[in-house]
Amino acid sequence: MAQRSPGRSRNRPLDERHESRDDSSADVDLSSLSASSMEMSISDEIGYMLRGRYQITDIIGEGGMGVVYEAWDTQVERKVAIKLVRSDTTSDRKFITRFRRELEITSQLRHPSTIRVFEHGESDDGRPYMVMELLTGESLADRMERGRIPEMEALQVARQIAESLSEAHENGVFHRDLKPDNIFIETVGVSKVIKVLDFGIAGGVDATRLTQAGEVFGTPQYMSPEQCNGLPLDHRTDIYSLAVILYEMIEGRPPFSAETPMATMLKHVRAKVPPPRYASKETSRVISQGLRKDRGKRIQTAGRFAELIGESIGHLRTGRDPRSESMQTVPHSTGSSPRASLTDTSAAASGRAVPMPSQMGGGSGEATGKIVAIVLGLAAVGLVGVMVFGGVGSSKETPAPVANPGATPAASETPEPSAGDEPYDSFPFNRALVRTNVTGAQVFVDNEPQCKTPCEIKVPVGDGINHEIRLEMEGYIDVTHNWRPKNVGEPLPLLPNMQSL
Repeated sequence: MAQRSPGRSRNRPLDERHESRDDSSADVDLSSLSASSMEMSISDEIGYMLRGRYQITDIIGEGGMGVVYEAWDTQVERKVAIKLVRSDTTSDRKFITRFRRELEITSQLRHPSTIRVFEHGESDDGRPYMVMELLTGESLADRMERGRIPEMEALQVARQIAESLSEAHENGVFHRDLKPDNIFIETVGVSKVIKVLDFGIAGGVDATRLTQAGEVFGTPQYMSPEQCNGLPLDHRTDIYSLAVILYEMIEGRPPFSAETPMATMLKHVRAKVPPPRYASKETSRVISQGLRKDRGKRIQTAGRFAELIGESIGHLRTGRDPRSESMQTVPHSTGSSPRASLTDTSAAASGRAVPMPSQMGGGSGEATGKIVAIVLGLAAVGLVGVMVFGGVGSSKETPAPVANPGATPAASETPEPSAGDEPYDSFPFNRALVRTNVTGAQVFVDNEPQCKTPCEIKVPVGDGINHEIRLEMEGYIDVTHNWRPKNVGEPLPLLPNMQSL
């Protein structure tokens, strides 16, 4: 095979080092050729003028589907990438059919995170080709070789991938071989744009005529359970693969791997997903939903996956922890910290000397005197209040306990939860009525069973989390809805009817 220069991976539209070798007949044809003859045939293309317009200048990559060249478009004067079938594979009709399918699929997609195809056709000797944008950057696989990716960056990468897949799925196309090698991080100025590549073995409505029953495609570390079992696939196999990639970006390793491909595939089917160690609670929840082995219980669309990732990004940006927020009840004062204000006031109320800052608005004696007078006045009002209301309280049969004057409102009003507390014990609950067209369906809230329809469920209010409401019934397709109630009286939105299998 032709050698790559060390820096060539910086300008490649797709990394074909791990491109699927599912076409056994193509492998047989290639095995009859010596390495030197293959290198000679590829190198001979350098300088070739394709269709009188594209002058091939360099080799970017090569794989089972063909060769990718860097070329100069003489008509619009720009660099492009051209994927061209090798001359030694033109006799394999099945191979050519798959190449043309990739060409047709990719040229229909327009999302910014899908590699753009400018033009396609056939060379003078009848070989199919497609002209693509030339990307500058690196593959996600190359990036992950340097270590874990920060959670925020990983989520932003995953969201762009999900958006690209959403467009493909809406067009009846699913990738089937989504992996870090087929994802490219393009550098555009100071920005990074994610590109999804290589729809060469993409599936869809008419994909079955290109494959034989029982054939298994994909890369074991990223294959869905149904893909490992050789079952008919749909768009949800890509959702599982993307969840695997998101897990690997954050953790630095995929959730399942073993010494052999078969052992790895078996783990996808049977093994429990190891809990992420470096992901936030919200991100872990999204990954868990994407990695469910039952595709009926998985995140159902790539668009919804992108929304959930966006919500995780929002939680990270605000640094919001719902439980800690509910306990921060101390008001902030302008120009001073809450702790300093409370300390000064309690000190004045108890008759202790109030320490004054060394510099107060210029340090004038008049300003200092005014501040002292204000503090003493507030202390006097506080003492009078204690005396008056304390006297009223003492007339009751059971006097209220006197709070520690040095305690902060946060400590006295909302005690710190212990390790055994329930996750949402500091929030009120919305008690919503769940109805569906099927009586006796099991209702789950955040994977916890609650009741059977029609029935009432409890959903926390004010915790800032989208809670998953899921209905299950044997013989029916699961219904899943994410809900964040705004108040305790808000009714649950009408759920779609459960459809029989």
